Amino acid sequence: MKPFALLLTGALLFGATAAVQAQTTKKPKVLFIGIDGVRSDALLQANTPNIDTLMAHGLYTYDSWHCGATSSGASWSSMMTGVWEAKHHVTNNNYPNPNFLNYPYFPKRAKECLPNLKAVQIITWDPMNDPTNSNNSAGFVFNSGFNQSIDAGTHGQGAVTAAAKIQLADPNLDILFIHYDETDAAGHSSGFNPANAQYMNAIQDVDAQVGQVLQKLYQRPTYSQEDWLILLTTDHGGIGTTHGGQSNTERHIWWVAAGPSVPHLQITGPDPGSYYMPTNPVDTTLLKSTPVLTDIAVTALAHILKGSNCGNPETNPAWNLDGKSWLMTDTVPTDTSTHPPTYIEDVNNATIQFGIFPNPNNGVFKAAFHKLQGIIDIKVISMTGRVFIEKKEKAIQELTVVPFDLTSLPKGIYLMQVEHDGRRTTRKIVLR
Repeated sequence: MKPFALLLTGALLFGATAAVQAQTTKKPKVLFIGIDGVRSDALLQANTPNIDTLMAHGLYTYDSWHCGATSSGASWSSMMTGVWEAKHHVTNNNYPNPNFLNYPYFPKRAKECLPNLKAVQIITWDPMNDPTNSNNSAGFVFNSGFNQSIDAGTHGQGAVTAAAKIQLADPNLDILFIHYDETDAAGHSSGFNPANAQYMNAIQDVDAQVGQVLQKLYQRPTYSQEDWLILLTTDHGGIGTTHGGQSNTERHIWWVAAGPSVPHLQITGPDPGSYYMPTNPVDTTLLKSTPVLTDIAVTALAHILKGSNCGNPETNPAWNLDGKSWLMTDTVPTDTSTHPPTYIEDVNNATIQFGIFPNPNNGVFKAAFHKLQGIIDIKVISMTGRVFIEKKEKAIQELTVVPFDLTSLPKGIYLMQVEHDGRRTTRKIVLR
């Protein structure tokens, strides 16, 4: 008999597939927002209502692992191509000999199946404009699949947002990738640390920019006829005023996937190892069930190619991708002896809609409540019913986010019991 967690995973992603099938009449599109150098613990503590909203409605993880070099060039290349350095050959920020001809950015792969797709990128870091020639004045990225590459790097994140709004007004746009770099710059100048006010302010400022971009997306006249996948992630964390090493604060990152056909789930997974750590080599079995950087491109491809005759991007032998999609049922492991189940929690069908993120966690987390009004009674209790914390919160917004700090409690499993308007819902909290 399979473990319950695994059965739950399969059932949830089967439900996600049903939601996807309901969207087949809508044209799939992708908005990919990259925020450079945001540590997971900093994001958790920052005041980021727009990112919180995406997490509270979408699929998300604080357990995405970096198996390669944590330099920006290598990181973004892995995310955009869906393969690791051994294939795309980018190991640092100089792009000395990229292999994008054989392993291009995901929009080019998508165009092999759907050649009329329109893709645009807006970047703030010049090497991403054209890794084969960073001085390219034409502004086009070779072998990438982008119709246009807009370099707004010297004009700040406001210029990125303004350019994104212009592109989102185009009804023919299918894929938009935008890149914010100010968070990484703040980390390099003053420290990648949640105790650093300058770094935290940069994260909160970019959240406001994300909110403007999302508002423009939702205002598209054709939005109700479209099936948008919103991807939001970072490339690496940081330690001190640098990154590029193999510490957990650099390797352990986060991402979000949201949209009308995306289920509300949280994914967690153990460290699958690193190609740069002899003492912690990559476990190829764990790679099959743990979120990693290369999953971003493959998840985007699975969505944009939905409803086409292009097949599964994970198993296309000509593409030879390393990542996996979190939107397809055949990524769910069925043999627990070789594929440890990934912990995924459903929050779609709860009596009271709320999410806990991250979960598992170290005791610091948030609970997000969707479309409630009036008083919410929240208790954190032990498995035997002992009450440790009780909060009564007034829900007056579309989304109510409540922070918690349980670091004084021993590690283990607790319950969050929520009562509202005569209803009660209980969910597990895992402190580790």
